Amino acid sequence: MNDNLIIIRVDGGIASQISFIALGKAFETKGYKVKYDITWFETEGKGFYNISKGYDKDYDICFDIPKAFPELSIEIADTAEVKHYASRYFADDDQIILQSPPLYIGGYSGRHYDVYFGSLFAKYFAPQEIYQTNTAFYSLLQEILNNQACGIHIRRGDLSHKHVVYGEPTSLTYFRKVIELVRQIEPQSIFYLFSDDIAWTQEYIIPLLKNKNFKICDINTPQQGYLDLYLLSRCRIIVASHGNMGAYAKILAPHNPLLITARDQNIFSQLENTMLINWGESTQMVCPSNITPPPPAKLNIRNRMRLGLYRYLRNKLVHKGIL
Repeated sequence: MNDNLIIIRVDGGIASQISFIALGKAFETKGYKVKYDITWFETEGKGFYNISKGYDKDYDICFDIPKAFPELSIEIADTAEVKHYASRYFADDDQIILQSPPLYIGGYSGRHYDVYFGSLFAKYFAPQEIYQTNTAFYSLLQEILNNQACGIHIRRGDLSHKHVVYGEPTSLTYFRKVIELVRQIEPQSIFYLFSDDIAWTQEYIIPLLKNKNFKICDINTPQQGYLDLYLLSRCRIIVASHGNMGAYAKILAPHNPLLITARDQNIFSQLENTMLINWGESTQMVCPSNITPPPPAKLNIRNRMRLGLYRYLRNKLVHKGIL
């Protein structure tokens, strides 16, 4: 086995996948070899979007990085490498960038480099569908490119109810405020609606668009999130809801669209031309553009013991696939 190797476990939708690859690129700048473990998509990813989570039928989450960024250089770890490194070098730490190989990164901490490598991802963001001219996707793309397009991402599905991380669903009050705000900013805007719950969108969002030009973008399923991400990234104004789709659309945009969001999180403090609507106080964030995160806060002995126990138990659960 290669002692200079770092393996990063990847899971989740296209935005989450990008954040894992960005962490890998950060390690590559330090001279380390990086491969990716994508076995999650072959097991837990099957039928991940399903009726119990608010979808109309079962959809798979696929590893879409090669589809979205076909020329981006990445390498997939083989089964033997994954088994060896996961059993011996497992780690999940917000200061993970300070660690050295051999290493298997199996958690979600330390993924701070999506904005830092944003221009790299934007350069390679070219799914093959953008070249297939006789398709509904291509027609919609051309329409968006030739209009004052405002893309509204309406995340429902697993976030249509209170979520342990994201909290309450994005409110109708937010969407109402944003629609009126956009009309003031750009009166000629055409609203393009992207959602994993078209029925809910028709019932609750369409009434807010009375006497306004809009279009429901339903040509892609939740299984084709990278295509909706591309269309959103080509809009002149991007309206985000819960999740990171809106923020990543802005990162991947070839221009500098206005991003309007309902949720304050660290990634937004690094993006110019961003507006926060209907939310609480903003958080302070240290930009990790120098690849070295800030030193950890000093803790007393009792809190260090608590933190150590928490990390130990959490790593055990993550390693077993429970978290």
